[in-house]
Amino acid sequence: MSRSTSAPRVLVLGGSGFVGRHVCAAFLARGWEVHGWARRDRGAPGVVTRAVDLVRAEPGRLAAELAAVAPDTVVNAAGAVWGVNEAEMAAANEAAVSRVLTALGAAAPCFVQLGSVHEHTAATAYGRIKAAAAARVLAAGGTVLRLPNLLGPGTPEGSFLGRVGAQLARAARTGEAVTVTTLAVRERREFLDVRDAADAVVAAADPSTARNVRGRALDLGTGHPVDVRELLDALIRISGVPARVEERLPDPGWAPPGGLAGVGARPADPDEVARLLGWRAVRGPQESLRGLWEAAATASTGPLVTG
Repeated sequence: MSRSTSAPRVLVLGGSGFVGRHVCAAFLARGWEVHGWARRDRGAPGVVTRAVDLVRAEPGRLAAELAAVAPDTVVNAAGAVWGVNEAEMAAANEAAVSRVLTALGAAAPCFVQLGSVHEHTAATAYGRIKAAAAARVLAAGGTVLRLPNLLGPGTPEGSFLGRVGAQLARAARTGEAVTVTTLAVRERREFLDVRDAADAVVAAADPSTARNVRGRALDLGTGHPVDVRELLDALIRISGVPARVEERLPDPGWAPPGGLAGVGARPADPDEVARLLGWRAVRGPQESLRGLWEAAATASTGPLVTG
């Protein structure tokens, strides 16, 4: 594919997903030529989008599609977390990465893998699968940015706060009563605004800093875990929707996701990331929750009825 501009070119795998959309926007804002792949051709304005299934595409087609884009940087924001079994999760999060790296060949461009802090433990299938994918990327000389829990506009309903945001938005439209059920457990977790995460991805791809992080894995975050219940209460306040919170005891043998006490036991080291990438998170939880709420409310239709 001939270049229409002299701008650097990035290919974002999973470009139509929650994280991928923000990554595409961040690259566009900095003047990159942005291409996005997704299973369905649902591109954002300014993004050249192709429907490419990383799991099912024939190897020859995958190589041809990559050669046609000829990216300077590939960002993997694709994967599956919710609503899939372990085999499907492995195919989307590990096998797809191996297939893309093989198709890119020895002369691979800068490759940035969006990993997870759950890679630090083998307590869950997701953590093990993401760790295996990260090892493959690092062996190929790529960069892994491990993400904590993400918040912000478009937070998926598969996540707890995303589900609550959608529930509040529906109630704001209909005026129905809202009851939110949560565990009677005071969990502290590391949260990061998805827009800050996207800015870190651009920093990792920038030629001036990319050389600092090739072959390395970095944990993104603020270094300050926050109380999940406090975030829930703040989201309800921001929405203005009257809601009742019911706490229930966890099931016997329950453990926090990933076995890391909400991943708060290993807070990120923002100073190391700042030194290597020149990046720090700039959005706090209130801004992230407001972005979550505004996007959820906009996605709803009809007049809002808030108290």
